[in-house]
Amino acid sequence: MKKIYKNLSIKILCVQLVLTVSAMGEVNSEATDKEVRISVSGKPVLTYNTATVQPPEGMEKVFARSGFIHPLYSPSGKVLTDDFPIGHVHQHAVFNAWTRTTFNHEVVDFWNQQGGLGMVKHTKLGTVKEDSFEAKLQQVSLKQGPVIDEEWEVKVRDSEDPFIIDIDIEQQCSTTDEVYLHPYHYGGFAFRGSAHWSPEDEGHYEGSMRVLTSDGTTDIEASNHTSPEWIAVYGSIDGEQAGFVVMDHPSNFRHPQPIRVHPRMPYFVFSPVVKGSFILKPGFTYESKYRIATFDGMPDKSQIEGWYKTFSAKN
Repeated sequence: MKKIYKNLSIKILCVQLVLTVSAMGEVNSEATDKEVRISVSGKPVLTYNTATVQPPEGMEKVFARSGFIHPLYSPSGKVLTDDFPIGHVHQHAVFNAWTRTTFNHEVVDFWNQQGGLGMVKHTKLGTVKEDSFEAKLQQVSLKQGPVIDEEWEVKVRDSEDPFIIDIDIEQQCSTTDEVYLHPYHYGGFAFRGSAHWSPEDEGHYEGSMRVLTSDGTTDIEASNHTSPEWIAVYGSIDGEQAGFVVMDHPSNFRHPQPIRVHPRMPYFVFSPVVKGSFILKPGFTYESKYRIATFDGMPDKSQIEGWYKTFSAKN
């Protein structure tokens, strides 16, 4: 009987090894003069836009933007993000921008481009490897010039399902003047979900974005301004469920950071300013780390908890 158990254990181990290997894939990147694309086993994972992307015809040129990720894909190839969305053209898929700030006695809003006060732009592409890239961005006052220097390190893991993306962000003052970030109900690391989840987009809408947080919250309005360790968003795209989860690393400032989740539009943002103001001082580096996992089907809380446990152990 012991021999049978031993053989059975070996068989189970072999099955586990096969499953582990089958979940892994080859990561490749391709940089052009417009973008960086990363794929796993030939399947697209994300595109980071280095060149300025112009808004669709009929929209104001003030909404042109660089320095954001779009598209973001599910493992089956579904596009999970939206750029220049109807009604909120200034939201750009996976992006980072502060909303209510003061710089050199001037109020600057880097998020709402239509206000004509500030913007965010890509400035330089750094090292590009097979599985990662580095990019430099700036949050800019349209009156006074660069305010915040920003650097992203984006790394795609060798996982075929889910796709796993780590984004580390560093911010420093561009000048010798400090930047005051006011308390506000949104602003920070943000995500605009699929057009298929937007009621304002009648040509694509299939149903509103749904949520699941680490706290077990599934009601969108109830999830707003909570502080979960992670949030999953999902919904119907071309008749099938798909989505993504974003995880807040334990080392982040004010972890777990508050999230702004809009009750009607498919967007959310990790926003530490919800808990109060803070100041970026010259010589100081503001660091934050997030992990994105994209999936097909419905989110599985226990599975995501496993993903988060692995991420939270990362330095």
